Amino acid sequence: MKNTLKLLSTIFLTGCQTLGLINEDPRAPTALNGDYDEFASQAWSRGVVTPIITYQFFGDNIQPSKFFDISGSGVYLVGDEAVEMINIDSGDLMTSLNIDNEKVMSGVTVAYNTYLYSDIEGKLYLHNLNNGDLKWKNDLKDLVISKALITPLHVYVQTSSDVLYAFDFQTGEIAWSKNAQAPLLSIRGTSNPVFYEGLIFATFSNGRLAAIRAEDGIQLWEKPISRIKGSTELEKLMDADSPAIAFDEFVYAANYNGSLTRFNIRGGEKLFSVDLSTTKPIKQFRDMVLAVNVDDEIIAFDALNGTEKWRNSSFKFRKISELIFIGNNIYFGDLEGYLHKLNAQTGETIGQQATELEEIVQIEARSGRLIAQDSSGSLSAFDLN
Repeated sequence: MKNTLKLLSTIFLTGCQTLGLINEDPRAPTALNGDYDEFASQAWSRGVVTPIITYQFFGDNIQPSKFFDISGSGVYLVGDEAVEMINIDSGDLMTSLNIDNEKVMSGVTVAYNTYLYSDIEGKLYLHNLNNGDLKWKNDLKDLVISKALITPLHVYVQTSSDVLYAFDFQTGEIAWSKNAQAPLLSIRGTSNPVFYEGLIFATFSNGRLAAIRAEDGIQLWEKPISRIKGSTELEKLMDADSPAIAFDEFVYAANYNGSLTRFNIRGGEKLFSVDLSTTKPIKQFRDMVLAVNVDDEIIAFDALNGTEKWRNSSFKFRKISELIFIGNNIYFGDLEGYLHKLNAQTGETIGQQATELEEIVQIEARSGRLIAQDSSGSLSAFDLN
């Protein structure tokens, strides 16, 4: 039924455009080519209630960036009154774990036998994964809308006001914090910190990347990802909502209205910087860095020198999700609930899968299976053919 309605709507709108009744929107979602093979079958599906889609908070619409997490054989997500563990193989509810506030803002992060979430009031909660007991909580009075980073020694979170905190894993006491100078105007996204070789890499809404010692919070360096490209406040928007990626002796960062930049890890020297505007995570695949720009074009850059290796513009303005890799293929979802498959080496589209989901906002991969959640909170698992 859903796909039939999509087809009828497309025919109606096409007819209206032909007659001149509707002006074409230059940012209208690109129509899909239906000539590609299907590549997945639905294993199970659950209609769930997401913790928050949009909350009014001090007059702003703020959305969480991570609804669920996967650990072992469980998919963990926040339901009406509990963190639910869904069996990744069967889709059955295995257990329900306590939450201390129903107005959860950040989704849930699971690691080291704990689960963590934050609420609309700016409180952070860490629970024991075995029994749901509260391990500690901390009142930050600041929103956390991105995924936390949990290590055996510390819990790292980044707030919407550009403060990076490190909490003692056992006690919840603040071990150290870093305040970034917030710009006058921001698109109100938030990145999440990344751990690599004893360092925390964090990007901020002022368009800068910082390298900080994870143990004690001593900052080794902080550098701008890109240069300001205009004179108005809108043109000066440089939010870095994409987490950095680090491998070998290099770290890569990207920002909105800015660049993809490669830095030397130890000293922060820029090795290349190429134009890119993005708010989505950048990804590494072999000798390439892949990004989704603000027009929903997928671009592969040479990780060594930043030259463009390929670009796929077939999904422009389709609000595509984060890119996920399985083997040599890229998978992602879009605003109409379609799943797509690309060859990661060439960028060629090689598969298209209709689903019963609405706009896919998160997609993860485990053991050759895709787990996807849409904007209404429905969660589905797909086996790859």
